[in-house]
Amino acid sequence: MPRPNESHRFRGPALFLTALLIGFVSLAAAADVNLAWSPNGEADLAGYGIYSRRDVDGPPYDLIGYIALEELPDRDNPSFTVSGLEQGFSYYFAATAYDTAGNESPFSNSACATVGDQIGLCNDTVNGSGGGGGGGGGCFIRTLMP
Repeated sequence: MPRPNESHRFRGPALFLTALLIGFVSLAAAADVNLAWSPNGEADLAGYGIYSRRDVDGPPYDLIGYIALEELPDRDNPSFTVSGLEQGFSYYFAATAYDTAGNESPFSNSACATVGDQIGLCNDTVNGSGGGGGGGGGCFIRTLMP
């Protein structure tokens, strides 16, 4: 299945990112965050791209990885775990959708987590949406205590 290429952009509906922070800080001060988002409804959807940026919201984001639809345990409730986040930083996350031709959507709105002794919402996250991003909306983060 083709992965996205930069020469073609997927023009499907906006992708909505919902981030659930199911995180913990281990002895090595690294944390895991489970990101979940609303599924894209395009017929030719092939998968999603997961991106992050440390301490600054908005592009350019760093690619964490691509996840193909067949790699998702539940296509109706897509999610991805980001591991190894360092304590003392905020992380902004965004998602994209890509189709079978390799075209990739714009970034969703961002969702932000701050990693300290516990994982929580960033200060600029109000009712679940951080600034920046561009393709989605309705982002929110909820912290679940282990």
